[in-house]
Amino acid sequence: MARAFIDEQGLSNHDVYIRVVKGIPPGYGLGSSGATAAGTIKALSYIFGVGLSDDELLRYAGIGEQYVAGAPHYDNVAASLFGGFVILDLTSKRVFKYAPWREIPVVIVAPKVKYGGLHGKTGYARSILPRSIDLELHVKQSSAIAKLIYAILTEDLKLLGEAVSIDHVVEPHRAKLIPFYMEAKKIALSEGALGFNISGAGPSMFIIHEDRSKAWSIALKIKSFYEENGVESELFSSSISSKGVEVIETHE
Repeated sequence: MARAFIDEQGLSNHDVYIRVVKGIPPGYGLGSSGATAAGTIKALSYIFGVGLSDDELLRYAGIGEQYVAGAPHYDNVAASLFGGFVILDLTSKRVFKYAPWREIPVVIVAPKVKYGGLHGKTGYARSILPRSIDLELHVKQSSAIAKLIYAILTEDLKLLGEAVSIDHVVEPHRAKLIPFYMEAKKIALSEGALGFNISGAGPSMFIIHEDRSKAWSIALKIKSFYEENGVESELFSSSISSKGVEVIETHE
């Protein structure tokens, strides 16, 4: 990505050294590679005063994601670049963003399991998905997506949780890669989680609840369950950010 930027912007007479320091562990389905791509292209654009448009930032970040996923998927990089909820028009590569006006707590449970190798996990998690689905399944999934979009726009957290917990296409296949996934989901929902599903390619899982402390309490129960079954896990607490990537500090 950096090489593409340097070549296309006519900056080949410059040497660029990039050091990435981040708190997002790689290989856990938390968008680590997308965050790296977004942060790097934003920094390069700022340093060289190029002033890339949102479309150009998205294209370059997609090149960075291609290195990890094998194709320039824009979902993770768009979220990292622009923040909030993003919807992609894959035909025109346009991004539509909705920034929530209320806090939406999210707690992550990340079991310490690996599959597909660190650099091949995302590609592997995509490879096990069906290449096509039948019409009935398409209708059911489209209904769930419509419900999700309505919940986002109305910021109805109960409905949002219901919608994100429904996945007829991806979840059934990727759940097989995560030890005790269905048991963890059952615990979360029975303990009052509004929503629960797989984060990205996994193995991380996310919990949505209007009360951050309650979400954390539910996550602790899942963590204890995993420990009882010989699987270590980490917990992370966050929320849906309305901001995307930004320059926060410079050293002249």
